[in-house]
Amino acid sequence: YLERGLPKVLNYPDSVTLGELLDCDPAELRHETVPKRKPAKKKRRSPPASVPGVPLSAVPEMEVEAAAGPGALNDEFAVEKARWHLPEGMIRHEADANPEGLRILRVRGNSMEPEMREGDRLVVDTARRVPATGEMFVLWDGNGLVVKRIETVREPGPPRLRLISANPDYTPYTCHAQDAHIVGKVLWTIRRA
Repeated sequence: YLERGLPKVLNYPDSVTLGELLDCDPAELRHETVPKRKPAKKKRRSPPASVPGVPLSAVPEMEVEAAAGPGALNDEFAVEKARWHLPEGMIRHEADANPEGLRILRVRGNSMEPEMREGDRLVVDTARRVPATGEMFVLWDGNGLVVKRIETVREPGPPRLRLISANPDYTPYTCHAQDAHIVGKVLWTIRRA
């Protein structure tokens, strides 16, 4: 890494490991700003191979063009980028979900590293919008669309949610439950290789 400069950006766990080896603060090894990725070459995709006896469900991958408050995943602010074909049995039995309620969103930023990295995809069940403590949800927190672990704050006053990042560089924060718009529960993370 030091001699070749590869990878161009260290992920969080690697910077911690290198920091220990070099006896320095891992923050000194991280970029202040993450360089932009080169655009991926578009490949022509053939339709998914059909496996006899295994029905597939088409799940839309959504690209959110603008952070738009409670309507963040309305058609006005999100466009379908692709369709992923997932086994219907896996969706219904493993996730206990209805395929029509699933959406795939791309992770941006590093607040949830090492659990998920920039570019990973999240399979989100938009039918599950009641937050449960410790579970991961995509939500509008009053400032933007985020993915966080949620805890319900039990204190006097209006109900609040505590939003927790996996990356220890990001401190937990709270928002009023009435200001939060839950998009859905994260079922799976599809990790980039």
